[in-house]
Amino acid sequence: MRYYTRRYGAFITAVILILVVLYTTEPRRRAYSCKTFGSCIDINPHTYSHAYPRNAQLGEFEETLADGTIHYTRELFTRDKTASVVQPNLLILVLNNDADSWARDFRATQRSVHDFLDLLLTTKLDLATVSLAMMTSSRAEFDAIKQATSKLPFGRVSVIFRAPGAHHGLDYSERHNRSPQVQRKRRGFIAALRNYLMLRALRDEEHVLWIDADVVEFSPWVVQTMLSHADTDPEKVGLITARCSQNAHANYDKNAWAVAKGANKIWGPVADHEREGAVDELVETRLFVDVLGKGTSDSDLVPLDSVGGTILYIRASKILEGLVFPTYNVVGTTWSQEGWVGVETEGICYVAKQTPGGGCFLLGGSHYVRHADWG
Repeated sequence: MRYYTRRYGAFITAVILILVVLYTTEPRRRAYSCKTFGSCIDINPHTYSHAYPRNAQLGEFEETLADGTIHYTRELFTRDKTASVVQPNLLILVLNNDADSWARDFRATQRSVHDFLDLLLTTKLDLATVSLAMMTSSRAEFDAIKQATSKLPFGRVSVIFRAPGAHHGLDYSERHNRSPQVQRKRRGFIAALRNYLMLRALRDEEHVLWIDADVVEFSPWVVQTMLSHADTDPEKVGLITARCSQNAHANYDKNAWAVAKGANKIWGPVADHEREGAVDELVETRLFVDVLGKGTSDSDLVPLDSVGGTILYIRASKILEGLVFPTYNVVGTTWSQEGWVGVETEGICYVAKQTPGGGCFLLGGSHYVRHADWG
């Protein structure tokens, strides 16, 4: 009896140890995040094929703006600091509330900014041609982002700290509250934050790419495919997104959709007394990206009427011409009241399509990004 007790005890102990290892070790190793023993002691440090140009010198600047925002910038200059060494052509934008914004993935501990930077490395972009701008409401994350980004040769880095009070009372815990009133208010705040970061950070880049902090995986070459489409057809393409999945959901981002052609109440003017019915019809008939993308190839672009923000490409020239994220329901706006739909990412396509080259599209085929499981 004692033999069997010891035997089962050893077996139970082994199972517990295996579960602990699986929970604390990320199989898809993150070089900076200390998810594996090797990465903790730097046995297998991450390698990156590009480096700072030899004639480059780093310039760092930090200032407090008139509204109290702290803005930190790091960029490459010539040795005499008379000019930038490179002019990045892609601006990547990321909103961060605090350390929890990076979320958690399956069998993983809490992610960090290092995990997010590792994600960017998987794109195989030449970072010297990339500007990275992040805005956070956490001073600790502000410092962490500054330190983490110093490891990689981005052409330009901007880190912005805005105190929580600048978010107009936005409660991060309400992000999954499905009340229409809560979501309208929340997404209006997010639109304002997106606009602030975008307008502060954009200089002379040709392309802008939004990536949510809790995105954990890209399909191969998804970013390069977006840029290729934008370069190939500038008279047509203004915004591009990709399907966002989660381990438990084939289509996670429900803000990307197309209006069904037979939805008669939606395509024309909507009277005040018909607004509620128009919203109901839109919810019941709109087509999401998992349906729209069926049967398409990796080279296809599928027209959309609304985009999500988990990954979102925007042509920079459209922003310079005045395109921003609506902070209110823009569709059906009158002099006396806002519209009945179209706040934040759901409204930016509506605005963009009113101008030449403002078309909104979904990458077809197998392109996707994956959202974290928790966060």
